Amino acid sequence: MRNSHATHFVLGTPEYMAPELYKENYTELVDVYSFGMCLNEMATREIPYSECDNLAKLYKIVTSGEKPQAFNRVSDPELKAFIEKYVGRPRARPSAAEFLKDPFLFYYDENDLYS
Repeated sequence: MRNSHATHFVLGTPEYMAPELYKENYTELVDVYSFGMCLNEMATREIPYSECDNLAKLYKIVTSGEKPQAFNRVSDPELKAFIEKYVGRPRARPSAAEFLKDPFLFYYDENDLYS
């Protein structure tokens, strides 16, 4: 991205691409979004937006800000809130540095430990 902190070309796997990527003017926050979509896939074992049977539908849904149907199948409310935070609108989306400090990543319960 050099000095501008934004880039202007589209490259990626459509199901994981942030809405602003389609407008070809974006920052590193698109990677945070993609990671959120990866978390959604891990939680549901479904590829995001698998309900779309062509790229035109996928484009329309993603650029409208609609979440994939699989998001509604994330059963743990804390995980769902964590994912939602990282797939939100760009201005509301935390940076990668903020992501690494998220308390969700540091959850600790001694009762969850295996001996």
